[in-house]
Amino acid sequence: MRFSGYTRLWADRRVRVLFVSAFFARIPNMAIPLVLTLLVVEKLDGTYAQAGIVAAAETIGAAIGAPWRGWLIDRIGLRWALVPSIIAVALIYPAAAFATYAWLVPLAFLAGLFLIPIFTVVRLALAVMVEEEQRRVAFAADAIVAEASFLVGPAAGALLATQASPGVAIATVGVCEVLSGLMIYWLNPPLRSIQDPSLPVIASPRRWATAPVMLVFLISAGTMAALMGTDLAIIAELRELGAVDSIWLVFLFWGVSSLLGGVVYGALPASIQPTHLLLALGLLTIPVGLGTEVWSLALWVIPAGLLCAPTMTAATEVLTKLVPEDRRGEAMGWQGTAFTLGAAASAPLIGASIDGLGAWGGFLVGGAVATVVALMAYGRSLAPRVAQIEPRVAQIRRP
Repeated sequence: MRFSGYTRLWADRRVRVLFVSAFFARIPNMAIPLVLTLLVVEKLDGTYAQAGIVAAAETIGAAIGAPWRGWLIDRIGLRWALVPSIIAVALIYPAAAFATYAWLVPLAFLAGLFLIPIFTVVRLALAVMVEEEQRRVAFAADAIVAEASFLVGPAAGALLATQASPGVAIATVGVCEVLSGLMIYWLNPPLRSIQDPSLPVIASPRRWATAPVMLVFLISAGTMAALMGTDLAIIAELRELGAVDSIWLVFLFWGVSSLLGGVVYGALPASIQPTHLLLALGLLTIPVGLGTEVWSLALWVIPAGLLCAPTMTAATEVLTKLVPEDRRGEAMGWQGTAFTLGAAASAPLIGASIDGLGAWGGFLVGGAVATVVALMAYGRSLAPRVAQIEPRVAQIRRP
């Protein structure tokens, strides 16, 4: 393993500032799913299926908004693309703190629609700031930073929701989300190799939405199914145990293991196919439900956690190689859509499984969906190779 790549990366002041800003900017984003879930099941006395619908509404909104914002970033620049999100978020989250369930669903949709595009901005900036041979290390480092935010976001959200109230927690998330948008607006990192405002913006004539790109999106969606299943099932399991106050502890183990997985992946001498990583993630998510106590649950989540950051890093690394630079904002937005659609499609099913089978059903369904998606992507990636091999075999057999 070569950890020196992290040292060279951190020596670049621009990258250093970007990572520090991204850490703080992502904290409210990481807290949103958990805080929304607690808002439904604790404050509104709803079911996990209802919480899954709210989560799905938020993620569907983000799925629609991400490509649109990515397209705007490519066309009009980062700052103008951020302004609508900053204004909308300042209004939506305070309203959600006082909303009934009927109003919470559309508000969650709007919150997702105008979500600050931290993921897209940071990955686009890194693709410009570092050379191609360093991108895996850079994306792995960004995944590490994201996991560090994950250690703080859900834990802080859970602490605020349980010690104050879920309404206070969701309003605080909104304030922090506005501050995140203003921080990125002020930083305004470079997203193109050539930063000359006098030059016209000309879209690449090349078609970027190819079959390999679609496979990357499919893998991204499958990854989120596993993460959504783990997220909701951890909360359900701890509520069944009467240990809601220990949510932060289990999420800490999950986040630290993902962080360590990202560190190791970035130090590897070569990349690993995201299909293989997703298959392992799905298979290792299924048995997490065997944890029937707080500490056993925290330990069972570690193996799956080790693969979270590497799977997302590998998918993004492949995407930057497949898409031309002047279309990456839109492509990253669509990858964000794939992430959120994976969560949106699986959240109601996972919530219903938890209601019907208990907490372990969330781990089972989330892991099974990820496993099936990985096998589908693996089979689809083999199809072109088989098509190329068959004519050659026919020629060899021909007398």
